[in-house]
Amino acid sequence: MTTQNRSAARHVGPPLALPALAFVLLFVASLVLGPILGAGPTPSPFAGSTEALTYFTDSQTASRVNGFLQFDAAVALGVFTAVATSRMRFLAPHVPGPVISQVGGILAAVFLGLNGLLQWVLGQPDVLGQAAVVRGFQFLFFVLGGPAHTSALGLLIAGIAVTAIYLRALPRWVGVAGVVIAAISVLSLLSMLVEPLALLIPIGRFTGFVWIVAAAFILPRSRELRRPASDREQVPA
Repeated sequence: MTTQNRSAARHVGPPLALPALAFVLLFVASLVLGPILGAGPTPSPFAGSTEALTYFTDSQTASRVNGFLQFDAAVALGVFTAVATSRMRFLAPHVPGPVISQVGGILAAVFLGLNGLLQWVLGQPDVLGQAAVVRGFQFLFFVLGGPAHTSALGLLIAGIAVTAIYLRALPRWVGVAGVVIAAISVLSLLSMLVEPLALLIPIGRFTGFVWIVAAAFILPRSRELRRPASDREQVPA
């Protein structure tokens, strides 16, 4: 094989690990700094209106910082989605998995970005003078950053995991774990109808974080190194 052919079989692009780590670390930083800068953990939207208004009134700095960090995390997720789907298309140009992951990643980034902007708005004093507005924004940023973002993140993971299983681009147990995590994440959308199922949101979210970072380090750049056995058998001697 010539040098030109070898280079053609290798995906050209930035490393996946950098945007994956940036996404996860920025999001986790928002969760850590929120209670430190504000009046404790963010209350559930299913709690009372008075509790929510009191929290956001006492946590204006935390809301602005959280909004900033989560919007930045959304940008990093968008970059990860672009690089990951580009690599998956290179490795498997004729399967739908990369398209599914791209749609899921874009939606997840948009939902998280809108969630960050709404949190920033809730840190503005003029907004906090209207209890109904605060309550409405709280429900909206919960839906965007909770079930909407997590279920879309599940589609991103599913597209990568299923394609990686087909290509044998990841250890099989990692690929299967990705499919399971994706299913949990997508099912978290049911929390919009059944409140107790909100437990699926953190399960899908945080296991998804771990999986995304792991996949970012493991996914190969070369399509020659990781091909399905059926494809290898069709190559003439």
